[in-house]
Amino acid sequence: MLDPAPKLPDDTLIEIVRFPTIHRNALMSAGLETIGEIRAKPDDGLGRITRIGKESLAYLRRTLGGVR
Repeated sequence: MLDPAPKLPDDTLIEIVRFPTIHRNALMSAGLETIGEIRAKPDDGLGRITRIGKESLAYLRRTLGGVR
């Protein structure tokens, strides 16, 4: 497992990143597979994913970077 970090390549699979289980499951249930897909999705898009609230979104942006 890899720790979430801004330096992870975009093609890194979500399933091998050490996210809290609730985040990993929510992202994968929404059809996202890679870190690059998380980074490319705007905040309002990520915020519409079930179980990704404001704090989860802030965590993802802080640890991975990406579009706001």
